[in-house]
Amino acid sequence: MPSSDPPRGGCCSRFCSSLFSLGFLILIYWLIFQPHQIRVYMNSATLSNFSLSDPTSTSPSLSYNLSLNISLRNPNRKIGIYYDCLSATAFYNGSQLGQTESNFFESFFQHTKSTRMVYPVFEGSQGDLSKDVKDAFNNDKNDGAYNLDVKLNAKLRHKLWFIKLSFKPKIDCWLSFPLTANGSASMAAEPVPRKCRVKY
Repeated sequence: MPSSDPPRGGCCSRFCSSLFSLGFLILIYWLIFQPHQIRVYMNSATLSNFSLSDPTSTSPSLSYNLSLNISLRNPNRKIGIYYDCLSATAFYNGSQLGQTESNFFESFFQHTKSTRMVYPVFEGSQGDLSKDVKDAFNNDKNDGAYNLDVKLNAKLRHKLWFIKLSFKPKIDCWLSFPLTANGSASMAAEPVPRKCRVKY
């Protein structure tokens, strides 16, 4: 007696129907509640050390000590946000200076219309610098300011009732530290506070 295989069309139809229903629910959720992306501000930035070990060397090391005060704002009235992961990385002329540990920021839940403060710190020495970084350091010194880029990578979930949607926004904060009269970087970045770019 020939065996009868289960019809594949029914399974495919049910899958497509479920997928369509999920997409429709997400669309309704978006239209009704109009969720806003997080807002990130650099409130203050302190650069207490930023120097080359030997500017005349072919491979100098760059010492740095950067402390940040960053605010994360949830502007939504009805949507809470889970921060499952949040890491920060500092760059100078495209070269990574240091990265906070992946668990530097503990996961947390941010309530509606609230602000959370985080305080990344980068301290250390970066060796084996490329000629481009060395040239950028000397050029910035001549121009009168050192420019750094701080990137935040986040894994978020928006929560509304039983609905949770995941996002991985990329956050960029550009910092400029004017040089003092003696040629060293000033302690405070200018201008602050300043809004960081958030891209979903």
